[in-house]
Amino acid sequence: MLRVRFYYDVVCPYSYMETHALEAGEDAGEVEVDWLPFELRPAPRPLLEPRGDHLRVDWTRHVYRRALALGIEIHLPRYQPRSTLPLAACLWAREQRRLRQFKHALYEAFFCEGEDIATDREIARAAGRAGLDPDEAIAAAYSPERVAQLREIRRDAEAAGVRGVPSLLTESGEAHWGMGGLERLLAGEPLVPRAD
Repeated sequence: MLRVRFYYDVVCPYSYMETHALEAGEDAGEVEVDWLPFELRPAPRPLLEPRGDHLRVDWTRHVYRRALALGIEIHLPRYQPRSTLPLAACLWAREQRRLRQFKHALYEAFFCEGEDIATDREIARAAGRAGLDPDEAIAAAYSPERVAQLREIRRDAEAAGVRGVPSLLTESGEAHWGMGGLERLLAGEPLVPRAD
């Protein structure tokens, strides 16, 4: 079976949309995915302005069009939080074998309901929706070990050529940045790495 690493961030609309393709591939038995959190804008990098030109232009020109074509509900978020805490909790949800459910609860809260998923309240709510213990999810989000694990995943990803999300990395070391990586891989087409 085809095995890939998939780097995602729960505040990235392209990660959210591409997650559907990767999960469909998993469900069809076409691919085994190692889901790896990769924070798009870790501190001290500046966050985007929620109503800034970059977001409004990108969403108007690209995000809404792609989401409509895929039949995925998505709305421009009211917040642009750091994703350290929710991604650390994702590492824990993966250990609990409930990552898919937890990720979707976070994505839906952020992209469909307009909530700030970096708050304790929303991390706990996502855990409850995923059938996980809300208090344990919050503890996991603040775990120094899991935050260190996020940094280690990022270091390894960057060493392998990953520069952003969503990114797909094959066992042979080929990288694809953006959407459509699995589709291209299954079709035998060349992958498109992010230019430095």
